[in-house]
Amino acid sequence: MKKEVILAISIGFALGLIITFGIWTANQSLKNLPQPSPKASVSPSPTPSNEVTNNQLTISTPDDEALVSTDTITLSGTATPKATLLIISENGEQTATADTTGNFSLDVDLITGFNTITVYSYSAYGQEASKSLTITYSTAKI
Repeated sequence: MKKEVILAISIGFALGLIITFGIWTANQSLKNLPQPSPKASVSPSPTPSNEVTNNQLTISTPDDEALVSTDTITLSGTATPKATLLIISENGEQTATADTTGNFSLDVDLITGFNTITVYSYSAYGQEASKSLTITYSTAKI
C-alpha cells in the first residue's frame, strides 16, 4: 500500500513539473513576439461600390395559400439579376437562375394536400433572400 502511494505521488510530481515547464516555455515564446505599432493597425476604409448588393425576391404567381386542382404549378417572380434560386418543396429541390432582368419561372410538382414551397435567392454578392408560400392541391369538387 505504501509503495503505491509513493508511486502515485512521484508520477503526479513529474507530470506537474512537465506542465509547469510547458507553460513557462509558452510564456517565454510569447514575450519574444514583435509588438505591432499603433500606426500599423489602421485598416483601410472600404470603397463605395456602384454595384447593387441588396438581394430582392418577389413571387408573383401563385398566390400564398392558393387552392389548385392541378398537380403542377408554375412558380414565377423576380429576383436580383443572375441570382441563383433554390426551390424546396414537398417533392424535392430544384435550382434555377434568374435572367439578366431578374425574372424567373419554373414548374413545381405538388403532392395532394398542403405544400410548403420555400424559395431562396442567392445574389452574386453573397446576399440571401427567401420567401415561403403554402399551396393546397386538391381534386375534390367544391
